[in-house]
Amino acid sequence: MVTTLCAAVAILMSLWLPAFPEGLTPPITLFLLLITVAGLGGLLRTRAARALLAVLSPWAVALILAAVVGSIYDNRPIQMLEDSLSYLMFALALCAGRGAKRPAWVLLAVLATALGDAIGSLVAMPSFDLRSVRSTYNYLKIITGDPLVGIFCVALFYRLTTEYRDRAKHVEATKSDPSPWFGQFLHRHRFVTAGLLGLLAISVVATVSRGMMLSLLIGLLVALYLRRPARGLSVAFFLVVGGLLFASTALEFGEAYLRFGSLETVSGRLREVQHCLEAFVAHPVVGVGLGAEFVVDGQVVSFVHNMLAYHLWKFGLLGSGLLCIPLWMFARMTKDLPAPLRAATIGAAVSMLLYLVTCASYKHYSLVPMLGLTIGASLALLHRVRIAPTTKLRNQVPKGR
Repeated sequence: MVTTLCAAVAILMSLWLPAFPEGLTPPITLFLLLITVAGLGGLLRTRAARALLAVLSPWAVALILAAVVGSIYDNRPIQMLEDSLSYLMFALALCAGRGAKRPAWVLLAVLATALGDAIGSLVAMPSFDLRSVRSTYNYLKIITGDPLVGIFCVALFYRLTTEYRDRAKHVEATKSDPSPWFGQFLHRHRFVTAGLLGLLAISVVATVSRGMMLSLLIGLLVALYLRRPARGLSVAFFLVVGGLLFASTALEFGEAYLRFGSLETVSGRLREVQHCLEAFVAHPVVGVGLGAEFVVDGQVVSFVHNMLAYHLWKFGLLGSGLLCIPLWMFARMTKDLPAPLRAATIGAAVSMLLYLVTCASYKHYSLVPMLGLTIGASLALLHRVRIAPTTKLRNQVPKGR
């Protein structure tokens, strides 16, 4: 219970923490301490959490290799430690979510945090004229992308309860687990489900973040394709054809509402990515190591707004390949899930990964633990209800017949 409580309190606490703190303040220290305690508690409590930590073992090899390379290039030790912190926090949060006694409570805390940020960003907007106002102007934390995580939580609860009710005779669930009642509430009041999804989607649009909106759209298309391939391809086809037929109108709309005409941010980020790729070409195998920094537009930066370029820059091909191994293993964990759950899970993962490629949220101190808690708690819930594949259920024959 301590693991669940620490994880839930930590993620809810992020609602009141500054979006981009300057230094290690006492509230930030408390947040990191709660995540650490929750992670260690999950490791000590369940073997499944320790198994997930073993899945992340390639990350340890990649970090050690990058630290050695950074030491060779005489990079700053403090920056090396800061670069490795996000991977450590993700691992601890993953173990906390997987080892929590009440994983649904952890997911509910994550959903409450995402909803709180969505509502806070919309309330803080002076107007809803997206031609001149963005929610990120007055609520910086919304740019981390946690509404995308909230959309997945709603979809998971809803789909999980659907499978739970369809396979009730083949499922064992504890009465103390709150996931069934919350999912049943969403089923009985589907307008609430639609309202939650609509609120989170509106908060994504209000950011006027091209990367976040595009990531959400692609994630939805991937989920639709995995569940109903013909329908997914049809929707994608009509979107492409519609975009070609109404290209001029789409461009005018984009210039007015999606900042197509303002490319200052894009050009600055392209300069960052260009420097990373040049460093990668010079050191393609192992990169330049942890703690690397460079100067762009008169500022010293240790990260860039592109997760792929960042890892090629600091880890090279070898380290980046090691970092991708756990992602592939996580994807394999979904292969036996029913189609709706697998579609929601893979679609959400694609959406979040695509967004992280376009921003710097992969380094954010609150989003990284949120992702770890979400993945760990989701795996715990899917294991707890013991959902079997549909084909296996059809082949089951009751005893005595």
